[in-house]
Order: sequence, then C-alpha cells, then structure tokens
Amino acid sequence: MNNRIAADAAAWALSKVGCPYSQEKRNQDDVFDCSSLVARAYAAQGKRWRYGGSVPRSNQEVYDDDFELLWPETYSEIGKKLGGTDVLERANHPGDLQFLCTDSGTSRANRITHVAMVADAKNIVHARGKAYGVCVNRISHYAGKVCAVARFNPEGTLRTGMKGWRTLALQQKLNTLGASLETDGEYGNTTAGAVKAFQHARNLPTTGEADLATLEALGLVSTDSESEAKNVVRIIGDTVNVRCGPGTNYESIAIAHKGDTFPAVAAADWQPVLLSGEIRWVSKKYANLELAK
Repeated sequence: MNNRIAADAAAWALSKVGCPYSQEKRNQDDVFDCSSLVARAYAAQGKRWRYGGSVPRSNQEVYDDDFELLWPETYSEIGKKLGGTDVLERANHPGDLQFLCTDSGTSRANRITHVAMVADAKNIVHARGKAYGVCVNRISHYAGKVCAVARFNPEGTLRTGMKGWRTLALQQKLNTLGASLETDGEYGNTTAGAVKAFQHARNLPTTGEADLATLEALGLVSTDSESEAKNVVRIIGDTVNVRCGPGTNYESIAIAHKGDTFPAVAAADWQPVLLSGEIRWVSKKYANLELAK
C-alpha cells in the first residue's frame, strides 16, 4: 500500500495552520471546520468523496470506503465505547484520521463530533474551533474520546458498513454478473450476500468481504504491481534550516547540508519533508524536488 496521497494530504492540512474556523463558511477558501479540512485535504490529492457529498461531515467521513478502519473492529461498534492512548497509537501515519467524541451530549448515533488528521508520529493537525482555528496538537490530545481511527487505503478490503465509490463499482459489477443489488454505494447485508455468492462460485473463501483476491477476480483492481515514482527533496543551499512549520517564525530543529535528500510530500512556498518519521519544512528557495533514484 502506498501512503503517498495520505502524506500529501497531511502536508496540505499543515499548510493551512493558522486559518480560521467556521462551520458556516467551511467551503470558502482558507476557512475550515474539522471535517472540511480533512475532506478538502484529501480532495486536493484527487480523492473523491461520495457519502455526505463532496465535503462530508465527520460522522459521515468515517464510513468512506477509501479508508481502512483500524479500530474498532467493525463499523457497528463505532461510538459504543471510547478509546484511549493505546487506540491512538494504532494510527500514527501521516494522513491517518482520528474520529472523536468531543460533545458528551451529542445525539449522533456514532457519537462522532470531531475529526483530526495525523500530521506525523507525534502530532495531529485539525480545525479545532473558533478560538484556535487550524492548529497542531499532540497525537494523544484526545485520548479517552476516540470513537474510531482509520487509514487511507483505496485498495483495501470492502466490507459491511462502508460507503463510497468503490462499493458502488462493486455493486455495479456484481449486477452485470446476475445480482440485483440497489446501486446505492452502501455495503450492507444484501451486498455482502452477493459477494458471498460470487466467492462461492469462484471457489474463494466465502467471507462476504471483498478482499484483494475477490476484487481481482471481479476485475476491479489490477493484478500488476506497478511501482509508483517517488520524489525527493535535494538541498541546494550550503546549510539550510529544517523547520517544524512552513515559515521562518517556526523553530529550526535540524540543519540540512548541500546534497542531502529527504522523502518529499506536497505544498506551496515551503517544502515539507520527512525527517525521522515527522513532517518538517525547508524553504523552496534552497531545495529542488526531484525523482528519487
């Protein structure tokens, strides 16, 4: 699984630190609420959202079938109990999502009232509220309030509870083979039953979950493994500050030297790089983006 899109989404969200928070203006340029920051960060990398529209709410984003549910085990368990630090530690890759209950009085069935994105192994980036705007906090900030954690995985197993474009494509394909599914993009019991029937006919394990082998048999994923080209950032200045944010007002946490290279993620005047598993920043005046060798 290639998490480049997820890392680029995290970098995009980090580039919005300092932007204001507003639910009413959540779709305006450089104005966000928690869910629109996540939706727009991923959309900027080409991801399409379906359930809840192009900019869904946090309690809808959790079901998107481009994301793998890391905790709890099933979608029906979301919000039944709240996880702590041990759960948050499962989602420590840039672009991972924390779905949170920040309002104990919520009437939402899954109790999700907030979403935050993992920025790096130690921090989250999120549109926290009107008093904070888009900001960065420690990854364990919401320990004890976790409804679910998820990771971007657009080639992962499709299963009951998921909703989105991949599920819609699965339903449409099964219908061409004789199923009579409602093509609503929602993976329910009827879709699971049609998957089981297909798996039985092809001598595949009859789990009712559309895993990689099932998706390949349906022709919904390529069986060819293609290596995706990766970019690196090469330092061209003699000595360059590696900063913890996109600007000279952010602390320098390391010095890079001419010729040094770092794995690249995407943004504007400042280039995010991965340093010891965390996203840090160098000025684009002194760095070039190149194809990794």
